Amino acid sequence: MNIPDQRSSCCHALVLLGATGVVVLGTALVDPSRLWLLVVPLVFCGAAYGAGSLLDRAAGGLVAERDHPPMVALSIRMGVGLACLSLVTFLSALGGVLWLAGLGALPAIAYGFVCAIRAGVQVRPLRWSGAAGVGGCLLGGAWLVAWLWATIPPTFYDELVYHLVIPQRALATGGLLTVPWVHYTLMPHASDLLLAWGMVLGNDLGARAIQFALWVMCFLAVWAIVEVMARPRDAAWAPSFIACAFAASPMVWFLGTLSFTETGQAVGLLCSAVVIAAVPAQRLEREGAPETPLPHPHSWLALGLMLGLVASSKLSGLYWVAAALVAARVAEWPLAALSRAAVIALLTVTPWWIRAFVHTGNPVYPMFYGLLGGQPWSAESQARLLADLPYGTPGSLGGMGLVRLPLDLLLHPERFGSASDVGALAVLSTCGLLALPVASRLVGLRGHARLLGDAAAVFVLVAGAGWVMTTPTARFFAPAFLLALAVLAGLCVQFRKTVQGFALVLLLAAGVGGAWQFINQHTAVFSSVNVALGREKGDAYLARVLDHWPAARFVRETLPPDARLLFIGETRPYYFSRNAVAPHPIDAHPLSRWVHEETSAESLIRRLTAEGITHVVLNVHEFRRVREKYGVLAFSGDAAPEDERRLRELPKALRLLYAANGVYVFEVPRQ
Repeated sequence: MNIPDQRSSCCHALVLLGATGVVVLGTALVDPSRLWLLVVPLVFCGAAYGAGSLLDRAAGGLVAERDHPPMVALSIRMGVGLACLSLVTFLSALGGVLWLAGLGALPAIAYGFVCAIRAGVQVRPLRWSGAAGVGGCLLGGAWLVAWLWATIPPTFYDELVYHLVIPQRALATGGLLTVPWVHYTLMPHASDLLLAWGMVLGNDLGARAIQFALWVMCFLAVWAIVEVMARPRDAAWAPSFIACAFAASPMVWFLGTLSFTETGQAVGLLCSAVVIAAVPAQRLEREGAPETPLPHPHSWLALGLMLGLVASSKLSGLYWVAAALVAARVAEWPLAALSRAAVIALLTVTPWWIRAFVHTGNPVYPMFYGLLGGQPWSAESQARLLADLPYGTPGSLGGMGLVRLPLDLLLHPERFGSASDVGALAVLSTCGLLALPVASRLVGLRGHARLLGDAAAVFVLVAGAGWVMTTPTARFFAPAFLLALAVLAGLCVQFRKTVQGFALVLLLAAGVGGAWQFINQHTAVFSSVNVALGREKGDAYLARVLDHWPAARFVRETLPPDARLLFIGETRPYYFSRNAVAPHPIDAHPLSRWVHEETSAESLIRRLTAEGITHVVLNVHEFRRVREKYGVLAFSGDAAPEDERRLRELPKALRLLYAANGVYVFEVPRQ
């Protein structure tokens, strides 16, 4: 049995305290006004750990804490707690009583902080080691950069269209946002709902703080994976290797600073990898391997809950769950335990599928549209979606495309969607992960370690097949890239000290380069350096970057809370903070049908009134863009000239309230 000693626990505590201290001190020096926001990730992580610990006690033990390094139990409990928080949040919102989730989280928050205080009292630092000091500084430096660039006012298109709108409307109404003109609201979006926990305290910056907390959980899970790989060797330098390896990938930085659902998926999958790796195969238990932990009868529950979180975050979670279950079987998990875990995951995601089926007729809407159909999706929407994919239609890579894919990721990252610069280290590490089965046999590796190498390779292979068959957007494969970097760090800590030092210097150089690339890319897209470093106020930044910001502020300050807006051209309703008909460019715009069905601008106004529309927001620049690119409100057929005429006459029949930067706010006259 491998029982972690007091020195190991103290070393972990010192690294985490040092990293947290770097973030606090750096924030105080750069922008003290953001110090209070640190409460959000601290409370959220405490709630996740508390919920996981309570379930651990109730189940009689998800993992035997004394059998593993400290980070293993920490990451498993945090992953399980996060899955429980996500499930409670979704079910409460589904029932229209989101406030119940907050009420139910109070015991978890309290217990989490009780556990933290108890652990802090028990820690007796023996001495400050060099590894702990360097690890705390490097980890804290990476966290600080991500924190400063995360906690700036959001201007990313996807966030303002749906990532932040979903939790915003859930808090305003107490229920799930379900609108036919934004297909993302009809798909699983558990990660987006989790952002509501931060919005309660800090609005959009609070939501970004939750995203940062999920990113930190990825670090902790990878730390646990490294410790499992290194056992029984000392892994004191693990935090340093992890920080540098993660920093080398610009995409990883974006996962912590923008509200991407892949970050939540990555937490669930990395914590699942910890469970799979930490719980031994039954065959090895029978052989009596000296370093094999004792069996954990409830580990299937932890795995099932975390895979349920993965499947509930987005539709691509289906192939990730399949990959994780196949990998666990390769690692010789018993079929009975895997079956129970699969049932738990299925029960978690089934309410999402039932909801989609009730509203659209397709449980996995809009996937498999040609087979399952689904309204209001249409052939036009499908064509727009396929045309918008960054790397062609699903399954169109071909044999040579697959062979060329790693090189294309390095040389042409712009082809793979937003935040697609994975970095050479992550791409090469992932390719190396696929070669682990061969490499482990060449070096004569045996036992549990070889099984885990086979499992990791199979996981990447199965998930990679699902990835290239759907859409090879780079960040959609983020969990595999992160796992590959975790394995790289796990290999580094097993080298001799001199080799470790040399590897750390190389990784540090790669990490500095990756951070520099991230800052340059973020600045090029969002013009964010001044606001991130506290040299520009948030309102001034938004007024400079977003053309609709003045109109949105006018709407928030002037229009009644029950106003219902119709967006024409504009698709980003977040900062307007009102109930809005703001169709996604891929979806059908209801105004197109209303214009076609009415005979004049006056009758069209009566139709708007009947639909509950009180105001109209027109963004001229965005109208031209979405019309040219997606064909939004572009009419065809014999009636096209008349439809076009009625659409152009509509603004003239409305009462103008505000105009700035080509964005107009109209009031619908009451007739």
